[in-house]
Amino acid sequence: MTVLIVALSTADVTVRAGAVGLVATVAIALLVLRLDWTQLRRGVRRPAPIYLRVDQRPGQVYRPPSARRRVTATGGLLGFAVAAGLVIALAVSVAAGLLVESVTNLLR
Repeated sequence: MTVLIVALSTADVTVRAGAVGLVATVAIALLVLRLDWTQLRRGVRRPAPIYLRVDQRPGQVYRPPSARRRVTATGGLLGFAVAAGLVIALAVSVAAGLLVESVTNLLR
């Protein structure tokens, strides 16, 4: 692969760069031709309207949770937070203990 890169002359590189530029110009021209210029106003393209069928069905009326349910949810979240904190603290303390042990072994 290196031999091919070194063997390219300035003319070869120029011709290949010109070919890439020509292909890019053709691609841009094809994209511009696909635009509907009548839909453009002040540089802003208006999207075509989307029509959706909407089914109207009866739904359930919102009822705020009772005080008992709020207390239960708060207690559950508090318990989960305490349990997660204990697990994280245990993991950090084990990691710190292993780190201290490895450092003290290095000092001997």
